[in-house]
Amino acid sequence: MKIEELKADPRTTKGSASSRQLRAQGKVPGILYGHGQEVVMLSLPGDALRHALETGRRLVTLRLGDRQERALVKEVQFDTWGQAILHVDFGRVALDEIVTVEVEVVSHGTPKGQLSGGVLEQPLRRVSLACKADAIPEQIRVEVEGMDLNDKIQVKDLPVPPGAKITEDPDAIVFIVKETREEEVVAAAPAAEAASTEPEVIGRAAKEAAEAEEEEQPKEKDKEKQKS
Repeated sequence: MKIEELKADPRTTKGSASSRQLRAQGKVPGILYGHGQEVVMLSLPGDALRHALETGRRLVTLRLGDRQERALVKEVQFDTWGQAILHVDFGRVALDEIVTVEVEVVSHGTPKGQLSGGVLEQPLRRVSLACKADAIPEQIRVEVEGMDLNDKIQVKDLPVPPGAKITEDPDAIVFIVKETREEEVVAAAPAAEAASTEPEVIGRAAKEAAEAEEEEQPKEKDKEKQKS
């Protein structure tokens, strides 16, 4: 597995004002901790950090001057819109250390059940995986092409690296091809037809009432003449 290398500079100042100044320079504040060693405040180049995160890699090598630290991305804070990276936490890790991380599950292919009118649904998009730090997959890719109507793939069916273990409920459904119910479509059609004809009925009733009112008006006038 390729390990992303990030150049990091130690920072001595902290606080919101200092962090805003770093972000204005295109950098991201962060911290490194763990393994009983000192906590180190960091400053990282924003573009390089974003690239590393977008690849899905969680294990990185932090280059701090003339020394290197293996670290796991523990937490990333984004702004309200989920665009700008505000802060990142790294935890020290050994390559053979067992760690637990969340990994994205993605589908590959088109289920044959879709040709019969089915729809592929994915109730579970990320799973918690325990494995060695140097064996963390960027994602878990699942072939769904062979899935027919009502077929499902559960957590226990997911492919994982040797020695890795998913800590979710093994019977939880990850993918399922659901059959679309024709009765829903049939029931919707009369409802739509009724909705389209209703204004016409209302309009006709109003017209008939107006015509009846016009017929009554001459009769009322004749009665008034007879009285006079």
